[in-house]
Amino acid sequence: MFALLLILTGCQLLWSCPAECTSINVPVPILKSVTEQLSSGSYLFSFESADGTYREELGIVSSDSKTSDDDLEVSGIYRYINDWGQEVEVRYTADKNGFLPHVRYISKGEAYKPIRIEPLALMGIHS
Repeated sequence: MFALLLILTGCQLLWSCPAECTSINVPVPILKSVTEQLSSGSYLFSFESADGTYREELGIVSSDSKTSDDDLEVSGIYRYINDWGQEVEVRYTADKNGFLPHVRYISKGEAYKPIRIEPLALMGIHS
């Protein structure tokens, strides 16, 4: 499970920052940041920054009673503006079968409707 988290973090860093991005000159303000962690190990986090970068991720730990192993199923989305001013949106899932990204390039001026993960419903929690 730790290896999967390590791989996901590395992939996100590689895809969200171009090779020319070797130093950060100006801090970018964080507009929104949310983090939730359950005792089961399941989690949700999201953030949005002033430069248009957005990320939301949900990790659900599920137990297999046959093998007494825990599996982590992760789904998420992140968006950023690439070097050409084009918005890039990546939706992904990762589980015991691997990492599966879906990349979409959004043209300037194209309207999109953000899809939010419903964390409490997906984790089986009802408020």
